[in-house]
Amino acid sequence: MQKPRLLFWLTPRRAIVGCILIFTLQISYFLHRSYLQPRQGTRRHDIVNQLVDLTNSYTSKSANASVGLVLASIHTDDLTWLLDYCTESVPFVYTTERSPEFGLLVPPTIRGREASAYLSYVIDFYDHLPEYSIFVHAFPEQWHNDLFGPYTLNTLKNIRFESIDAYGYVNLRCQHNPGCPTGVYPLSPSQVDIENHDIRAYFSDAYQQIFSVTADKVPDAIGNVCCGQFAVSRDRIRARPKEDYERILDWIATTSLTNDFGVGWVMEKLWHIIFGMDAVYCPRFEQCRCDVYGWCGPLPSGESLQAVTKTAPREGPLT
Repeated sequence: MQKPRLLFWLTPRRAIVGCILIFTLQISYFLHRSYLQPRQGTRRHDIVNQLVDLTNSYTSKSANASVGLVLASIHTDDLTWLLDYCTESVPFVYTTERSPEFGLLVPPTIRGREASAYLSYVIDFYDHLPEYSIFVHAFPEQWHNDLFGPYTLNTLKNIRFESIDAYGYVNLRCQHNPGCPTGVYPLSPSQVDIENHDIRAYFSDAYQQIFSVTADKVPDAIGNVCCGQFAVSRDRIRARPKEDYERILDWIATTSLTNDFGVGWVMEKLWHIIFGMDAVYCPRFEQCRCDVYGWCGPLPSGESLQAVTKTAPREGPLT
């Protein structure tokens, strides 16, 4: 009777050699990891130190800058790209780890992740804001960066600051989907949302608490381009009193209407309103592209657009 081919091949000597090879590969793998991890940790530490030095040079008033870049970070985020952008701007990096990363700015709560970082920055630097504040996510690539590829650095390098002067607030994304024309109906949640206790079912309550308004001030519909990356002028931030931002941050920290994820989702739906835009704010894609990035055509139709220029600042406080 002929032996099975596999058993015929697997002699005791070959089995021993195979075990030795596997053992050697495992040892090599673990040694490689133990070598790389300290180096990666050291590199992260060096990058964070450089960013912290840039921030401290601004907060100590030994340096001035017209642009502040605000973001929330965890220890796995690659922050190298910030050094390329922050040659003439200042990074404000907030740690959203439960155990704060040494040297980075620390928000009073980490609920809502970037939401708590964004608001903490506004509160912490309200009296000493750069002329422009740009709020972005920490990871260098984002799927919602829509005009210059996924890299946030490319998006930032193409911003027309005249558009921020003109509007006070601009979203860094121009594509309407998702979020426009309408993302939430605060006064008419669906039956499914009510049955599932989705935050959409309680959005009217959240709106009233966040803005300290009565039910009759809650809009029927809210629409805005996603996804929590935008730029705001100093004057527009200060058009709302510091106490408003403190109240909103307190809501993030204490609300029982939703969980941590829901808090972030609510804030993403409201940033444009917080910074003075209409409840439904969905600029035409082509005009957004022209205003914010200078990409004005000609369009396939032959139309060429005119980019917005600086206008008089909005008067009066925001409500």
